[in-house]
Amino acid sequence: MPAQTQILTGIGAVLYKNSGSYGTPTWGAQNIIRSVSPAFPWDFADAPSRATPIKIYGKVAVDLAIQVMMRADPADANYAAWVDAHWSRTAVLDLLILNAKLATEGARGLRGEFLISLSGEPQEIDGTIFSTFDIKPTITTNGLPKSAVMGASSTPTFTDITV
Repeated sequence: MPAQTQILTGIGAVLYKNSGSYGTPTWGAQNIIRSVSPAFPWDFADAPSRATPIKIYGKVAVDLAIQVMMRADPADANYAAWVDAHWSRTAVLDLLILNAKLATEGARGLRGEFLISLSGEPQEIDGTIFSTFDIKPTITTNGLPKSAVMGASSTPTFTDITV
């Protein structure tokens, strides 16, 4: 049975952090996140020839550029894990970023191990403190990030990103 037609809203999107092993993940929703801004632009190489006046291109590399804004909460263990990962040169977080909840058949996103960089934390007198994290994929013994699609019974399918 195909997924039911629905409207996806930003508040329904979820970023999960794995607290288990890579092969047997235990996904925990990162509930103090305000926003996740994934952008997956491809770099293109031009491949002109005299066969056509049309500029022809090929995809060569994709930038998995993701920015996460999270409420600074010193009592939240997940927030502490993000800050600790920022201060380590080698620590990675295993993350699953979806445009809907895990239980939503057809939800799409990305799963991978990411390096974490705390890139901003405005501390204005009249505002709440939110930490902005830039996350970048890295290669680990578990491989490279993969695209994710949630299937029936909350079963994800992970697919290599290839050119």
